[in-house]
Amino acid sequence: MNDALNPVTENDLHAYADGQMAAEEVARVEAWLAQRPEDATRVAAWRSQNETIRDMFAPYARTQPDDAARLKTPPQRSLIDRLPMRAAAAVLLFALGTATGLGLPSLLGSTATATPIFEQASDAYTIYAREVRHPVEVWAGEKDHLVAWLGKRLGEKIVAPDLASTGYKLVGGRLVPVDGVAGALLMYEDQSGKRLTLLLGRTAKKSETAFQFASEGSVETLYWMDNGLAYAVSGEVSREALRAVADLCYRQFQPA
Repeated sequence: MNDALNPVTENDLHAYADGQMAAEEVARVEAWLAQRPEDATRVAAWRSQNETIRDMFAPYARTQPDDAARLKTPPQRSLIDRLPMRAAAAVLLFALGTATGLGLPSLLGSTATATPIFEQASDAYTIYAREVRHPVEVWAGEKDHLVAWLGKRLGEKIVAPDLASTGYKLVGGRLVPVDGVAGALLMYEDQSGKRLTLLLGRTAKKSETAFQFASEGSVETLYWMDNGLAYAVSGEVSREALRAVADLCYRQFQPA
C-alpha cells in the first residue's frame, strides 16, 4: 500500500520511538523514515530523550512482589518516595527544556502536598509560551487531530475553545504531565504576539470549585475544577483579561 493511502502519522512516529508499535507496522514506518530524513532525525531525538529519562530515573526503579496488581491500581506513594524523582525531574527540566523546548513542567512543590495546579500551569506557561521555534507539538492547522490525540491521552473528550472574541487564536498544543499523568496544554496568541496557555488535567477532586486567581512573578493564573478535571488559564495579562478568557473557556467546556 502506498504512502498516500496509508501515511505514517505523528502518533505512529511517537509509538515507534517509544517502542510501542505493533511488530507488523514497524517495517512500514522504517520504510517511511528511510525516505524522510527530517522525520528520521525527529524520531532519533525522541529516542535519545527517552533514554535520558530512563537513565535518570533508573536508580529509583524497584521491583516488588505485587507489581502486577499495582499496574491495575496505581499506588499512593509516600512523599519520601516521590522526592528523589521530583528532584531528578527538575534536573531534567534544566538539562533538556531550555535547549530543546521539550522540557517538563516543574514537579517540585510543597513538602506537605502535591504541586498545586496553578503552579504547574504557571510553570508550563513560562517554559512553552516563551519558546520561539517549538512552542507546541501539534499546530493549529491540525486542530482536529490535536484535540482527538490529547483527549485520548486524558481519557476525556475535549475541545480547543474558540477565543476569537477576546482577540486570541489557537497556536496549537502539546501533551504535558499534570500530577504525574497525561495532561494537555493549549496555547493561544493575539495579533501582538502575546500568548496565553490553557492547562487541562485529571484531579482526584470531583466537586466543582469557583474561579481562583494565583500569581507567580509576572504570570497570572486563573484556575478551577469541574467534574474531575482541573483547568488553568495562564498569561502575562491583567486579571480582567484572564477572567474573560476563562469564562469563555468554561462555557465551551460545558456539555451541550
